[in-house]
Amino acid sequence: MRYIKVLLLAVVFFLALVFFFQNQGPLSQDMVLTLHLFFIPPMHSIPLPFYFLVIVAFALGALLTLSFLVWDKLNLSARLMKHKWHISNLEREMAKMKKKSEAETSKFNFLHKNREKPEGAPSVETKPAQSVEDSLVPDPDKH
Repeated sequence: MRYIKVLLLAVVFFLALVFFFQNQGPLSQDMVLTLHLFFIPPMHSIPLPFYFLVIVAFALGALLTLSFLVWDKLNLSARLMKHKWHISNLEREMAKMKKKSEAETSKFNFLHKNREKPEGAPSVETKPAQSVEDSLVPDPDKH
């Protein structure tokens, strides 16, 4: 892809040179630029060849394009760094939560092992868990 870009750039440069060589007469004519503002008297430039104005316009366009590309690159780099920072914060928080969860799980397992009844202890019957219907407020229509 890099070679294609270089080839296209060389072709554009070649065509620009051909344009300037074939149009030397019209491009060499002098032009005077005039600026008319509302309350200021008109200002005139020195006579400039037309090709100079074309080259200056091309250079200004290239500089503006370059500045927009640099601005976009800096903006995207800043956003990338912000998102990387956010991801690292979330990963640290997740590691803390995982560590806390493991500590609570080990604590629960330790307490659960200590609650096991010894072999000689009398067994105590536990009631089965109440159903959802029984645990709610009694329905007066069922009574």
